[in-house]
Amino acid sequence: MTMPATRYATTADGLSIAYQQFGDSGPNVVWVTGTASHIELFWELPGWAYTLRRLSSFSRVTWFDKRGAGLSDRTLGSGSLEDRMEDIRAVMDAVGVKSAVLIGLSESAAICAVFAAAFPERVERLVVIAGWAHNPRVGDAAELFETSWGKGRLLEMIWAQGMTDWELLGRMERAMGTPRSMAALFRASAAIDARPVLPLVTVPTLVVHCTADPMIPVTHAHEVASLIPNAELVEVGGAFHGSGRPEDMGRYGEAIERFVLGSDRQSTPTGDRVLATVLFTDIVDSTERAAAEGDTHWAELLDDHDRICSRAVENARGRIVKMTGDGLLATFDGPATAITAAHKIIDHLGVIGVHVRAGIHTGEVERRGDDIGGIGVNLAARVMSAAGDDEVWVSSTVPGLTVGAPIEFESKGKRALKGIPGDWELFAAQLMRS
Repeated sequence: MTMPATRYATTADGLSIAYQQFGDSGPNVVWVTGTASHIELFWELPGWAYTLRRLSSFSRVTWFDKRGAGLSDRTLGSGSLEDRMEDIRAVMDAVGVKSAVLIGLSESAAICAVFAAAFPERVERLVVIAGWAHNPRVGDAAELFETSWGKGRLLEMIWAQGMTDWELLGRMERAMGTPRSMAALFRASAAIDARPVLPLVTVPTLVVHCTADPMIPVTHAHEVASLIPNAELVEVGGAFHGSGRPEDMGRYGEAIERFVLGSDRQSTPTGDRVLATVLFTDIVDSTERAAAEGDTHWAELLDDHDRICSRAVENARGRIVKMTGDGLLATFDGPATAITAAHKIIDHLGVIGVHVRAGIHTGEVERRGDDIGGIGVNLAARVMSAAGDDEVWVSSTVPGLTVGAPIEFESKGKRALKGIPGDWELFAAQLMRS
């Protein structure tokens, strides 16, 4: 099979994402590459070429370079997880795939798991290869990339173990990114924490990991498999993360083929219970303010409030669930955009003399037609109630899901929230000013 043509999808934030599609029939498979990625040059690695051809023999494969690497735009946007999830959605839409088996490699495992929890109707099955939910030690390699990237040795260590064609590997490294950009990607990966989200994954999941992976210890696979309900864990023998040897990569391929084509294939979940980021706001001292303003002026202020809030949510690609009279309930694909929208609301309402508080939580919600419910909604409301005037507070699930976004968090300590089991650490979220 010759290398397929490279095409581009456009994300909602205007970035170009390079993708390829190959294979004529079978289930749709979307492969999300790892940090070091170049979808054209990977075909020159024997192990990878073998794996891609094997996949294409029983499925219709789409794979792509994520933002910031390879042939895609060399920017992370805000760098948040929801931005990188947007790459998946944009590519799937570009090729007309409504749902697919989603394969996440290395740090993309966490991105794919969050996508599967948020959009179960678009994910038939999830495959996690050599991945992790939270691995701060990945950041330890960033300095090594700043000093040694471009010579081929690091790529052999990560994705091409067993190869010694240093000229080829060096050329591939230089094409994948600069030393500085690759170091930044590894630091961003080190900050990912998808552990709170993994229990919300409802699609059938396979976790595949090499027993002696020199980059990511197999204990990370055990953690991922223990957190995702009913996940299947397959350990393959060897000492590689990604390999230039077909016999190594074939061990991944065998497990993937069996899982993708398994006789126990299930229908796509209905999506009634999904991962969402919930934003609640309310106007500070609204009752007293309404009495002081009088009915007519207060009604005009509420109209202005609703217009400002709707515009801020829409610009952040969120959805207004409902206005609550003196506030709003909205949902977003992820917390970074929700935090941005909340601060826009606070800033713009401040101009007309209206002060609000905001609370944000990322967790499971229940879809009820156009409305939502469940403990995730209640938790966001409780977080909002704890916030001060013109403050945005978030639950403990949020910071680890905003990796790379220009947001700072200040811990407000653990608190008991009315009607919510356990104590929750809350954080004040601020946008970093450039």
